[in-house]
Amino acid sequence: MSHSKGVAILGATGGLGRAVARRIACRSPVIVGFHAAEASAAALVDEIRSDGGKATALQVDQRSETSIIRFLWLSVDAFGGLSSIVTASGPALPLGNLSDISEADFRKTYETDVFGLFRVLKHGTETLKAGGGGAMVLTATTAALRVLEGDGMSGGPKGAAVLLMKQMAREAGATNVRINAVAPGIIDAGAVQDVTAISQIGREVVGRCLERTPLGRMGRPEEFAALVDFLASEDASYITGQLVAVDGGYSL
Repeated sequence: MSHSKGVAILGATGGLGRAVARRIACRSPVIVGFHAAEASAAALVDEIRSDGGKATALQVDQRSETSIIRFLWLSVDAFGGLSSIVTASGPALPLGNLSDISEADFRKTYETDVFGLFRVLKHGTETLKAGGGGAMVLTATTAALRVLEGDGMSGGPKGAAVLLMKQMAREAGATNVRINAVAPGIIDAGAVQDVTAISQIGREVVGRCLERTPLGRMGRPEEFAALVDFLASEDASYITGQLVAVDGGYSL
């Protein structure tokens, strides 16, 4: 696979996705996938270009199979092929005990985090296969590795997504497609900043997680992006079907 091919990043305007896009743009063209944040996507593309990289922005809605297929094939066309697909997207998660979560919130989260990811896995694998192979890297959560009070809407759907990833990795290996997932702990970006700013229960969940984190601090988005970049690159050419934590040891 040539590094001149593009890397498509879904959710590139979020705190984690932005760090991933900037990191990967140092070696490959990137497609900044966004759902609603068009202005943020355009600003990120401008930043990457001003730093000497190549980038373009494309809208995508993981709730729509048609939207995902369109996004992937436009991404292939953007830079003459795709070497990798990265997901860094997801809805704002309701925090609290599962018994207090409404069915509507439960359904909305699973629609994006499980059904949406199924669509990305299914059509992303086919897209990479058609181009001779490549890598997919999914953003999961350390809550898929260790249960935390108040965080069931993170671990549940992402746990399902991880098992889908493993199954697809086994099926896709023969076509030279690798699929892995990264499990971030408390990263000082995006969703963590949002939830701690607006919610007391969010501050409590984050606090409990940090108390149980051996390294005793939040991670930096750049630390997360470094692992995603590695797994999406040819340096990880013999790694597939793995869930790797970037969580300061929280999941131990």
